[in-house]
Amino acid sequence: MEVNLMRRRELLVGAVALGVTWPLAARMAGSNPVSDTAGDAPAEDIRLAGLLQRHAEALKAEEGGVDRLADYSLAARARRRQATLQRLAELGGIERAALSATATLDYDTARFVYEAMADQYGRYGFSDLNLRPSPYVVSQMNGAYFWLPDGIGGRSPMKDAADADRYVDKLGQFAVALDQETEQIRHDAGLGVIPPDFILTKTLRQIATLRDAAPTGNALTASALARAHDAGIADLDRRASAIFVERIVPALQRQSAALAALLPRADDRAGIWAKPGGEAYYASALHSNTTASYAPGELHQLGLAWVEELSTEIDQLLRAQGLARGSVGERMAALDRDPRFLQPDTEAGRQAIIDYASAHLDRIKGLLPRGFRVIPDRPVEVQRISPAIQDGAPGAFYSASSDPAQTSTIFLNLRSVAENALWRIPTLLHHEGIPGHHFQDSVLSEAGGLSLFRRTVRFSAWTEGWALYAEQLADEMGAFESDPFGRIGYLQGQLFRACRVVVDTGLHHARWTRQQAIDWMVANAGEHRDAAEREIDRYCVYPGQACSFMVGKQQIVASREKARQRLGARFDTRAYNDFILASGPLPMQVLDGAVALA
Repeated sequence: MEVNLMRRRELLVGAVALGVTWPLAARMAGSNPVSDTAGDAPAEDIRLAGLLQRHAEALKAEEGGVDRLADYSLAARARRRQATLQRLAELGGIERAALSATATLDYDTARFVYEAMADQYGRYGFSDLNLRPSPYVVSQMNGAYFWLPDGIGGRSPMKDAADADRYVDKLGQFAVALDQETEQIRHDAGLGVIPPDFILTKTLRQIATLRDAAPTGNALTASALARAHDAGIADLDRRASAIFVERIVPALQRQSAALAALLPRADDRAGIWAKPGGEAYYASALHSNTTASYAPGELHQLGLAWVEELSTEIDQLLRAQGLARGSVGERMAALDRDPRFLQPDTEAGRQAIIDYASAHLDRIKGLLPRGFRVIPDRPVEVQRISPAIQDGAPGAFYSASSDPAQTSTIFLNLRSVAENALWRIPTLLHHEGIPGHHFQDSVLSEAGGLSLFRRTVRFSAWTEGWALYAEQLADEMGAFESDPFGRIGYLQGQLFRACRVVVDTGLHHARWTRQQAIDWMVANAGEHRDAAEREIDRYCVYPGQACSFMVGKQQIVASREKARQRLGARFDTRAYNDFILASGPLPMQVLDGAVALA
């Protein structure tokens, strides 16, 4: 509690330095959104706060918890849609004009969330509170088999027999979740929603990896059983093995069979446009992911302009290093083959990459005072992505620990050592770790003051936009002062996200083929072909999500420059950065309004 109070005071100071005099600053210094404002807040503010508190508790319950996984059934999906429509109706009973500036942000955020959720729950595929819909409930990057094993096996508490019982119960729930998804696979196929053949093939291969694993040596069991052994818990190996063999393996086989049955009906058309109502689906997904109002064609053209601008800057830096022959993409590809930046394709080489990443992470921590006033101290480490899922996984991702005392993790995909040339590694760490996702998560966790509703909702454009902005911040803080190739890596990371915008809108709006998208990414982003293929397949199953990075980052930068122009000499970039993080997740259009009022 003392830490949270300290952080609130620090954030309040930062907000005042930015020029914040409106009620958001006061709420940053408070704790309970109802009781702290009840004395002088407008009555409508109090009504809204109570309504959103009740909504947030229900939303959290829908997501499951320590003892219970979420309900993945079609019936649960229908219930969630009805509940969302009810919440939207209740929100409509609030008089927006009577709200304070702070409460208006909460109201506008809630309306955006509920309208997006109601729309998506009315469609096929997978959707949830993250507002990152997928037309395919199970794919190479989605489904219980993909998301749940590491959490169940790696993060389930394992201190005593009661913990062991809860873990065993969750294994049983996992089998139920698989069958619930299989039910929806068949339902959606009846609507004509069938993943492309290359997605089905990759997904089947990954499901088989888990299905055919040793009962006590897979992502669901190995870590949990090791921790149980250390805690002196007896007989868990036998119990977990029995559930894996008797319940989980058959459920995985049923899911695999349902997907395999779709192969004769599948084709290689990559875009959502080829599915029922595909154009409307993409417009909805693009809006919820970017939280901005871009038409697909407009965003495609913006992406091309961003690619041209970044390519020009990279060209100049490459020439300064004596690399002048070939296209920008070809010269960056040449850097990937440069022995100066490569480690051996061995386990020792992979460990050397992890060690290099860990050392750079320590270095960027020392530069944080240049970009922030509030600097949380929560542990984070670098590990490799499990070989069981690395073929379909992204190049890197961040996994936050639910316990502040436990270490969070930045995962690197080391399937190919050649795809992890050292000139690329720092920017991955800035994005996933510091000052990116780990720093973002740490500030939110320690700041306090946000309502449960605001801590529950999530937006890709805010989350991923911040992480891409964090790459720029790292450069501005001096991370590449003596590392020209690292700075090229930073700009390549920006270029990569700009290319994502072009390719995502290309696939789902301009009707590009998978091969056309891969070739364009390789030629313009300097990506390895294998990596580009994984990325394109990711965009195929998450339409619009790839656009959230660049759109969110550009909005954060644009809002910063507006604030700089308005405040002049009073503007402090560190206070702005603290303010953006402390504001909590917001749709981009709402965030811009918050900064404008500051």
